Amino acid sequence: MNFRKLGLVFLTIALCVGIVILMQVRTERTEEIIMPGAKDGKTTVVKRDTLPDPNVTPEPVDDGVVWPDLTLNEMLEAENRQYAIVNDKNLLSAAFQPECDKITGTRAQLFEKSALPYLEAMLQDLRDHGFTPYVASGYRTYSFQEILFNGKASQIAAGMDPPVTDYLDPRYQEAVAVARTITAYPGSSEHQLGLGVDILDRERSWLDYNTMNQDFFAYLDSICASYGFIKRYPSNKLPLTGWDEPYHYRYVGEEAATFIMEHGICYEEFYAHYDPEFSF
Repeated sequence: MNFRKLGLVFLTIALCVGIVILMQVRTERTEEIIMPGAKDGKTTVVKRDTLPDPNVTPEPVDDGVVWPDLTLNEMLEAENRQYAIVNDKNLLSAAFQPECDKITGTRAQLFEKSALPYLEAMLQDLRDHGFTPYVASGYRTYSFQEILFNGKASQIAAGMDPPVTDYLDPRYQEAVAVARTITAYPGSSEHQLGLGVDILDRERSWLDYNTMNQDFFAYLDSICASYGFIKRYPSNKLPLTGWDEPYHYRYVGEEAATFIMEHGICYEEFYAHYDPEFSF
């Protein structure tokens, strides 16, 4: 009897430990982003759930819907960079650097020059309606993203048992693999494209979307397409985009943005319509 009770105690402890470990894994999947122009230069920690539902599939658009009149060749032309798909499978080169200008009203945030007027008009629209938008992150260079990524990989490696301090250690690649689910790999960030921007309801050091002003984002979501922007990484599209950043907006032009926002699809779903070989 005592052995049976002891076994139940050990089983209960094991289950509790398992739950704690699972919660810890989910909690520790954070992205550390150093936001240019921050007052104190401190690291901003971004909480992100990176355990997507494997059963989620692209959402079909109703038959008979007229898609924007585009071809893949047109979307791939250099002058149509707003259609570029940037992710882990479609990397920007280290040499890629768009022509950017400073975003008015920010300390040091930059945005792609030709699309900047649309961004600034959208921000002013928010202000005119009583909101106070804060641009947390605009353009980032390849080298800056590389610093962020390597820092995260090194942090993960140092926390392994035993700690990995030599990047030549084969186990370091395990840390790199985990880092790729938390921080954008160099060349895979839309911020380097110059057309991605993180817009918050105020300056923050902790990015938890659930604590942000939902009226602010509801209004922003209702107007962004008219300025050529989409909500790029909505939470419900995480399995398709790889990221859960509901505050990240991307310039794609008014025609594409209007279609995407009206039909509730993500950019991957839009792009896949024109590229039969595209894979999520």
